[in-house]
Amino acid sequence: MINRATLLKLHRWVGLAVALLLLVQGLTGTLLVFREEIDGLIHPELELAPAPSRVPMQQLVDTVRAAAPQATLERVRFDAGDGAAVFVMRGGDERPYLVAIDPWRGRIVRQGGYASWPTEFLFRIHDELLSGRTGEIIVSIEGIALAFLVIAGFVIWWPGRRRLKSGFRVITGQGADRALRTTHRALGASIAVVLLMSGVTGALLIHRAALQPWLPMVPRPKFSVAAQVGVPLQSIDTLHARARLEHGPLPLRELRFSGAEGQVIAFYFQDESSLRANATRQYFYNAYDGTELGRYEPAELPALNTAYDWLFTIHTGRAARLPGRALVLAGGLSLVFFVSSGAWLWLSARRQRRMRRLNAAARVAAL
Repeated sequence: MINRATLLKLHRWVGLAVALLLLVQGLTGTLLVFREEIDGLIHPELELAPAPSRVPMQQLVDTVRAAAPQATLERVRFDAGDGAAVFVMRGGDERPYLVAIDPWRGRIVRQGGYASWPTEFLFRIHDELLSGRTGEIIVSIEGIALAFLVIAGFVIWWPGRRRLKSGFRVITGQGADRALRTTHRALGASIAVVLLMSGVTGALLIHRAALQPWLPMVPRPKFSVAAQVGVPLQSIDTLHARARLEHGPLPLRELRFSGAEGQVIAFYFQDESSLRANATRQYFYNAYDGTELGRYEPAELPALNTAYDWLFTIHTGRAARLPGRALVLAGGLSLVFFVSSGAWLWLSARRQRRMRRLNAAARVAAL
């Protein structure tokens, strides 16, 4: 069994190895907790006054495609209130290109890449380090490392049940290093559950597709329809009306497109029977002939699918509403503190060892 001294060394060196990643994840995650609120502050044009009726969805799509012909439309996010619909596109440089449009009047209110959407830029850093799949793998390794640091740190910290209260004591008046070290330990023990949740759920979310074949889960459906040259696509509004007729008048939260011509359209409806706020029922249609290709309905899925679908809601703290988001915010801020204090203590220890060697060498030279 690994003793505490060895575990402390592992904790220190793993922490130093992933310190920069933890700092990036802590800072970006802290800001993303209140992403919608930040967007509302920096992009007031996204908040709109409703009109008597909405512009047909096909007209919105045509307007956006005409405004950004160089980009490929991937999905459309519809605001639950009166906000703008946000079109997520992939530019010619493979970077995201977002367009916000007023669904009531059909006018574009904001468009552009990362420079026009700071929170999208932060999300891509947090999610993939702006490096695609390679970045996702690096972030997942950081998540696993964070889980190890939490578990190892808790074992190192554990004072025993009789002395539990002393483990949360911050010692002052004995130098900055002692105060910082005891704060590092006490705060780490206090926020351990939140950080462990963040690391584990983040890694699991990234590797969902790789883990699915090994778990009793139903994979998320993917459909392909061969492009048919010269055959027109049905109107999105026609397909939407069919989906509502077949599955009920549920609120539409998202549209997703796949295929070279967007010939597969997925309608994501709010699942009002679920406790999960972002739960959706998903229906996939062939845009050429209007046939339903398949569906993904949470109520009909195995329990592990339901558990996995909860991971994002838990990771963002939304499972517990505002208190949950506050805890995730505290976790992100604590990561910034742990990286800073850990680096300080390591540098201080190196400085003290160097001074001891110099003093020892001076004493030898004086003999």
